[in-house]
Amino acid sequence: MGEATQHTTGKADAAEPTADVLASYRDKPFHIYVIDRVLRDQLKVILEALKFSNVTVHKTPLAYFENARALGQLLLTREGVFLINPPSHAVSPGSKTRIPKELPEYFETVKLVVGNTRRDVMQTLAKCVPVFTDIHFSQKRENTLITLAQYGVSGAFILQKLESLSGLAPKMREIRAKEQLMERYREVRDYLAEYLPHKEGRLEELKERQEERELSERKAEADKWMRAGHEARAGGDWERAVQCFSKAIEIYPRDPAAYMESGRTYVRLKRYPKALMRFAQAEEVAEGSPEPNKEIGMVRVLQAQERLRSGDSPNEPEVMQLLNDAMTNFQRALDKAAAIKPLDEEDSRQRDVEAVTRIAGELMKVDLKSTLGKGHPTVKQLGAMAREAFNRVANTEMDELPAGQLIFLGLAAIDERNFTEAERLLFKAARDEGHFAEACNEIIYMGTLVRKLEGPLRAIDIYNRLLELDPPNKAAVNFNLAVAYAVEHKDLESAGAIVRGLMLEPSLAQNEMFYKNHQLYQVLETVVDIFDTVAAMQKRTTVPELARRTVHFQERLERHIAAGQNKDALVLAYNLARKIPEFFDNEAILADKTIAEFLQSRVTMCRSAGKESLTWLAGFLEEFLERRKSAGYSKRLIAFSRFKMEALKVLERGGESNEAAFFFTKAVMAHPEYTQAVELYASEESMRLAREVHDALRYVDVGKVRG
Repeated sequence: MGEATQHTTGKADAAEPTADVLASYRDKPFHIYVIDRVLRDQLKVILEALKFSNVTVHKTPLAYFENARALGQLLLTREGVFLINPPSHAVSPGSKTRIPKELPEYFETVKLVVGNTRRDVMQTLAKCVPVFTDIHFSQKRENTLITLAQYGVSGAFILQKLESLSGLAPKMREIRAKEQLMERYREVRDYLAEYLPHKEGRLEELKERQEERELSERKAEADKWMRAGHEARAGGDWERAVQCFSKAIEIYPRDPAAYMESGRTYVRLKRYPKALMRFAQAEEVAEGSPEPNKEIGMVRVLQAQERLRSGDSPNEPEVMQLLNDAMTNFQRALDKAAAIKPLDEEDSRQRDVEAVTRIAGELMKVDLKSTLGKGHPTVKQLGAMAREAFNRVANTEMDELPAGQLIFLGLAAIDERNFTEAERLLFKAARDEGHFAEACNEIIYMGTLVRKLEGPLRAIDIYNRLLELDPPNKAAVNFNLAVAYAVEHKDLESAGAIVRGLMLEPSLAQNEMFYKNHQLYQVLETVVDIFDTVAAMQKRTTVPELARRTVHFQERLERHIAAGQNKDALVLAYNLARKIPEFFDNEAILADKTIAEFLQSRVTMCRSAGKESLTWLAGFLEEFLERRKSAGYSKRLIAFSRFKMEALKVLERGGESNEAAFFFTKAVMAHPEYTQAVELYASEESMRLAREVHDALRYVDVGKVRG
């Protein structure tokens, strides 16, 4: 291709602030390979004005691919800096359609030309500096520069797009053209002053940024697969979870969390060799983390327990080898935890203490006693290892220990069957907001052991005390409370607790663990049957108006009494006695101890008041109370009325439906025959509660219970 002759520099600008910076580069060859004629002419004048002595302007083919091939040939034969401005479009040979082209595509074409030779492609293309007059390009300059770094290009000059001069008068056009040239002169001068001294280091910087961007993109993509894995696992699709975690590892193999979650999922699937492989990989990626070693130890324990269940002796060499490997990895985990340092100087958290106490606490939960016996050397070694680790980091009085350490000590006390001390420590730890949920979970765990080893009464006390703290896992607490009540043969309380738990978390009944406690079966079956009956009766029962009015006034009278509104209650009783005296002959009223005890307390006052109306009421009430003594109402109806009133009191004071349902369930369990009475269906509040309880019970698999 043809080329213009070299141009010498023009008159220097003595006031140039960048003169010293550019001085050492003035003999460097510059090549102008620019398709835009105006820009090409401007660059020629600017470089001359900046005293560059070796400037060459090259003719540029208009055709895209020919332009790229010609540049490649020039790069192979010439040295220096190439200021290039390539075509922005290629023309399709068949249809003559203009196809937009990005800058990386152009350099890929030039790379093919250079790559056919034995020359270093990166070093050859590094001579190029793209020059653009596209203000929009500046918005994507960073990404483009990072992309071009793979070709060795370390810079680009992004010039302001100049306004058109076509509409100006000749004189004005000439003046404005000179002004534009000066504006562009300053732009090019500043770019050269910044680019030339830093060219070599800039390329390495761009490459590093490219690697960082690629890593960031891969990490973001891997995080999506991690979230998908967690979602799959939460939904019980363990195979899908394994695939998702494996994909995350493939995309971003530097994240130990992906290996750990993959390993834990393999453990759930009982594919122990693959789980061990993942945990070993996590250990390689995060050498200082204690988690991989802890998980390896846990897997070895599981493998040993499986061999024991299959008939092997605890002292078999293969079993002992697995247990010894578990102990070795547990010790490594504790040692690594003790070596954890603060993140920075401002990090005041005792991260080593927290890590050691957490891992030691988890080791305390490893159940080896049930399979090996508490006298087995490994059981003793495990307990001693955990306690020794804690003693190394605990250097304060027990009452001053952080909540995490209190929890560990509580677990140690549980392991020693010192439940009194464990209860004290864990409830104290629960005062700490940051460890509240963890402490509540450990209290549930303790309650289960207490029920099995000391009996249900103390467990019931622990669970009720825990409920007073408003724990985050109230459904689980109620489930365990229901089991304890059932073991103690307190079926009403058991039914109330299990309904309260299911109303808090209906999906509780979809967990297989829900059906592991056979002690609940009878209570569950009875509760489901009763509320199925109530739901069916509600649909076909027509409540007479008299029954509806009786129940309405009974509940109204009870609410006045419960709220301490004695005057209102007495006025209502008087009006009922005058207008609907048969109200007091209803069996439900005769059996209502709340109403009876209130009226009994008012008789003397009414008789001594001196008013004729109250004297009459006193006589009426005495007759009612006398009839009540000989009435043949059911004692079950007394219990029903009392528990139903407790439920209504909860609702009256704005309490939660699950708490009201606790009492209402006890009411119908106390008197299941009352489900046939129309009065039950006359209470709107009772029926609303009944529907909510029935909805919560729909998840219970009665087939599993009865089977």
